[in-house]
Amino acid sequence: MKQQIFFRHKKLIVSIALGIWVVAGLFVYMLSDRSDSLFSPSKAKFQFSPYLDLNLAVAGGLPLANTFFSANSKSIINVPLTESLKGLHSLTLAFATGECGKEHWGGLNAQNLATANVMALQQANMGYTISTGGSGGAFTCNSADGMEAFITRYKSTHLRGIDFNIEADQSETVIQNLVHQVGHAMSNYPDLRFSFTLAAVASNDSNSLNHTGQLVMKAIAEEKLKHYFINLMVMNYGQAEPGNCVVRSGQCDMTASAIRAVNNLNRKYHIPLERIEVTPMIGINDVATNVFTLEDARKLLEFARTFGLGGLHFWSLNRDTPCSQTSAGLSATCHSLPEAHKLAFTEIFAKPIELPKQ
Repeated sequence: MKQQIFFRHKKLIVSIALGIWVVAGLFVYMLSDRSDSLFSPSKAKFQFSPYLDLNLAVAGGLPLANTFFSANSKSIINVPLTESLKGLHSLTLAFATGECGKEHWGGLNAQNLATANVMALQQANMGYTISTGGSGGAFTCNSADGMEAFITRYKSTHLRGIDFNIEADQSETVIQNLVHQVGHAMSNYPDLRFSFTLAAVASNDSNSLNHTGQLVMKAIAEEKLKHYFINLMVMNYGQAEPGNCVVRSGQCDMTASAIRAVNNLNRKYHIPLERIEVTPMIGINDVATNVFTLEDARKLLEFARTFGLGGLHFWSLNRDTPCSQTSAGLSATCHSLPEAHKLAFTEIFAKPIELPKQ
């Protein structure tokens, strides 16, 4: 009996030590770029919701087995209920563009798409966020009626939120009008998550947002919005230089750069960590030397969970599969990392790290 008690105590001590080591390691990792701001752990609700490009899904199928999205017929959505994917409860559907209420999805009709998929998502018990804009188009909104029609089209018990991906060099007036209508929508739908997705670099001068991102933050401040989320696109940093990213061994350290971008946003705009989300691009990014690996995914998940970020996404679920042929370049339907098996990134992000209780 004494021996059993001894081993139980020994196991407890090892678990506590491991927990302290993980948290301490993250602090060291975060501060290794000489940041002068500290994070404190938070217990805010966390959302994992990978992006899904619906146009590519229709054209080429999904990396999820037995899953298909269609704009022309009723969808049957079967999400694999394996142990490694139990944390996959939500998708971020991309991208609606055009004027709110009259939006479209690339080559897909908005109403046809909603009719085909909203009920199927509910039946599959899959939450979803509607994402707008993106790099290939802009989403605009100039009336409350238009915003209401837009949200109503996708409304269901499983609609989790609306994401405004603003990166198409919109004018200040266009951004102000959109943010103004978002303010009305937030009042009408207090249970939905409203997020603004902005391009980020990991600059060492404490400013991670480009001109468009700064205009968005200005409009948010003028509109006096509350309870919104800022989702940082931590990808495509460019050349490995201090103005773009955290440089290690001549390359952009993708995780350290993401952490610095979060740090900069938190410090410059005083946004709580639980209102900041991050979206890396898995595998080879548009800039081929920017590569987000499986190890980057593990480290970023540890950081996001331990320090209480609001959410974690990735671009994109369509790409979470190895290429059929070894490729050193960019692909919209695979990640170009031969060592990463199908759904490898989803499995990492969908199984949150549980730190030992102390």
